[in-house]
Amino acid sequence: MDLPGTDIPAPLYLLVMVAVIFVDVVLPVVPSELMVIGAGTMSAHGMLLLPFALVAAFAGSWLGDVAIFLLFRRKLTHFLDRFRWGRSVHRGLRRAIDKAGTSPTYAAVVAVRFLPGGRTASMAAAGIAELPLRPFMLAAAAGGVLWTGWLVGLGFVAGASTGLPAGVSALLGMAVGTLVGAITAAVLALKKHRKAKKAHEHPDEPGTQAP
Repeated sequence: MDLPGTDIPAPLYLLVMVAVIFVDVVLPVVPSELMVIGAGTMSAHGMLLLPFALVAAFAGSWLGDVAIFLLFRRKLTHFLDRFRWGRSVHRGLRRAIDKAGTSPTYAAVVAVRFLPGGRTASMAAAGIAELPLRPFMLAAAAGGVLWTGWLVGLGFVAGASTGLPAGVSALLGMAVGTLVGAITAAVLALKKHRKAKKAHEHPDEPGTQAP
């Protein structure tokens, strides 16, 4: 089965999507969300089978989560430092952790992935904190199910409800997903700024720290 209007077999698209989602946890600049939303839209237009799209997206997410968790939990980042590209990747990972400021909790493993760069930061932070492997894998699976359902569902609804061509529906779904992520990140950043400002103005209040 090929994608209509292209010579790209549908199974190849799904394999590439799995790879892109996997790599995205190491290189957050890779737009894996766009491919997942696109898969949902193509499913609505009969170009892909919806169950296959869901399984492929979840597999890439979960495998990538476990890989980055083990990389930091077992302190294997020194292998990255042997190569110039690896050192660049390692610095990017550290910046993502510092920027997100995620706490190494199972709730963060599930929820923070919906923020830009949050997936990388939460998985790495969990690895640094050496959370137990089995509970982490379950939390990552739960987060992967929610993430996959949201993005594939977004693309599917856009494709099924608008009556627009597949490409236009996919772009619409991508725009909505990007907007939701940006708004969520902005709200959390504002909340964090207000909390820091309050701690600065009232350093002696319980639960706050002076800078």
